[in-house]
Amino acid sequence: MGRGYATDKTLQNAVGETANGNALCVVGLRNVAFQVTGITSATITFEATIDGSTWVSLFVRNIASEAALTAATTTANGVFTAPCMGLSLVRARISTYVSGTITVVALAT
Repeated sequence: MGRGYATDKTLQNAVGETANGNALCVVGLRNVAFQVTGITSATITFEATIDGSTWVSLFVRNIASEAALTAATTTANGVFTAPCMGLSLVRARISTYVSGTITVVALAT
């Protein structure tokens, strides 16, 4: 791949409802990026876990606005990054849904 050790996964694939989606294993990795597309009216909640069952908010940075790690949710398309050292899994849960066909892809390095 030419980019060092990395792992990627589609967490939500053209989803039109509230859904937990897939989780990405980030064990041994430092950073994770999420690309969100297809939101019309919905909220994505970024979450992480160590034990695989208790999920907590994961604060992310919107790379377009360079806003600091100040939000664990988004209602807009974009690319978001977060540190993930010490975590086991991350996900991008569709916590509220009104409309749109939402896809979220994640890449951890």
